[in-house]
Amino acid sequence: MRTTIATRMHQSLQSMAQLTMDMDVRMDDAVKLRSQLIVEWSEKGIRPTYTDLVIRAAAKAIGKHPAINAELTDRALILKGDINIGMAVAMPEGLIVPVVKHADQLSLEDIAVASSGLAVRAREGGLTPDDLQDGTFTVTALGMYGVDSFTPIINAPQAGILGVNRIREDTAWEDGTPVRVQRMRLSLTWDHRVLDGAPAAEFLAEVRDLLEAPYRLLV
Repeated sequence: MRTTIATRMHQSLQSMAQLTMDMDVRMDDAVKLRSQLIVEWSEKGIRPTYTDLVIRAAAKAIGKHPAINAELTDRALILKGDINIGMAVAMPEGLIVPVVKHADQLSLEDIAVASSGLAVRAREGGLTPDDLQDGTFTVTALGMYGVDSFTPIINAPQAGILGVNRIREDTAWEDGTPVRVQRMRLSLTWDHRVLDGAPAAEFLAEVRDLLEAPYRLLV
C-alpha cells in the first residue's frame, strides 16, 4: 500500500499544475447544527461529523461550479456528469479513499450513514473495488489532529481536493465589539490546467457560505 501511495502521489505532482488556497469559515452555526443532529439522530445510531457537513457542502457547491468536477485528458477537458466525493481514510498501513457516490443526490443524513459505513469497512478491510472507483472530487480531513492548514495532493485524475482543518477559537468584531467565534480553515488544492484561480476561489467561497448557513445543507 505504501508503495502504491508513493507512486500515485508522485505521479499526481508530476503531471498537474497544483496550487493550494486557504479560506476561513465561521463555524458557530455549523457546530450548533451538528450538536442538534447528534441528539436528533441518536436513536438511529447516526452521528454526523464535520467532514459529513463539508462533503454535503462540496457536493452542493460543485452543482454551481462544475468546472472543479472535471478531468483533463490528452484530448479533452471532460466535465463529469456524476458528483462522487472521495473521503480520505487514514489507516496504520496508509491512506485509502472510498467514494460517496452521487453525493449531490443524498441528504446530509444519507451522507453521514454512507461515510460512516465506508470508514468502518475501510478499517476492517471490507471495501469492495466499487467502493474505491469513480471518484470525481475528494475531501480529506486533518483537523482532528490539531492541524490549521495543509497542502492536500490531488487524487489523480481528479481536478481538486478539499482539506478540512481544525475548528479553533477566534475573535470577530461586531458593531465595534469583540466577540468569541469558532473558525475552521479550508485548504483547496486544484489543477490550474483545468481551471484558474478565480473560479476555484468562487467554488471555495460557495462551500464556505454553505457551512456558514448550514441549515441550507438540510435541503
